[in-house]
Amino acid sequence: MTHSEDENTQRGIAALEHQNRLLLAQVEGLRATLAIKDDEITRLIGRLLECEARISTPPSLWARLRNWRG
Repeated sequence: MTHSEDENTQRGIAALEHQNRLLLAQVEGLRATLAIKDDEITRLIGRLLECEARISTPPSLWARLRNWRG
């Protein structure tokens, strides 16, 4: 291998290492974003379940009397 080929190989390796570091930073950013979105989805599911529970709960006797009396 000539000196020029060795230099090209070293530059290629350095470029690949740099790309690898950039990709790793992107992956970490995406993981953080995914964790935030996962938390948001979990909170929304909790709110949805609370709403569904309220809807399926029959009204209290007092609420029914208020509605009946108008």
